[in-house]
This record gives sequence, C-alpha cells and structure tokens, in this order.
Amino acid sequence: MLSSILAKTAINIIDVSAADSQGMEQHEYMDRARQYSTRLAMLSSSLTHWKKAPALPSLTNQPHQVLASDPVPFADLQQVSRIAAYAFSALSQIRVDAKEELVVQFGIP
Repeated sequence: MLSSILAKTAINIIDVSAADSQGMEQHEYMDRARQYSTRLAMLSSSLTHWKKAPALPSLTNQPHQVLASDPVPFADLQQVSRIAAYAFSALSQIRVDAKEELVVQFGIP
C-alpha cells in the first residue's frame, strides 16, 4: 500500500529543481509545458464541483441614511457584550482529557 501511495505521489509531483535549463531543447520545453497545462486543466476541472462563495451582500445603497438613523440602544449593546462574554468563558473552559496514547508503536518484528 505504501508503494502505491509513493508511486501516485511521484506521478503527481513536478520536480522543477530537476529541470536543467541548459540541457533541455525547445521541443522538451514545449512537451513539459503541454504536460503541465494538461495536469492543471485536470486539476481545475476536478475543482468545478466546489461552489463559489457568494459575494458579500451590500448592506445598503444609501449609507448616509444608516449613519443618520437612531443609534443602537445601549441595552442591546450590553446584551450582545454579555452573550459574547458568556461564549468566551464557555469556550475557554473546554478541556480535552486524553484517554489513550495518540501515537502507538506497532509490534513489527
């Protein structure tokens, strides 16, 4: 299984450090460029199933009206601050109890 993983990795890696610019001829450059373009096209086509994130919504087309409107009530600001403090406190108290070793030794003879 390890050999197959290494083989797949070796196939998918492009070693740019091994490219010797003085020893390559024009047709070799063109072949590599074509190969890289093909791989890039394959990878980009496999990513098409990812949805693009929607654009950020425009909150208003008239910001002067928002700025001129009544301020948020102080009680609402206090409530938001209190809830944020409770959430911070709850998150800071989360602890992980290790029940067993994360890394174990295999019994390889």
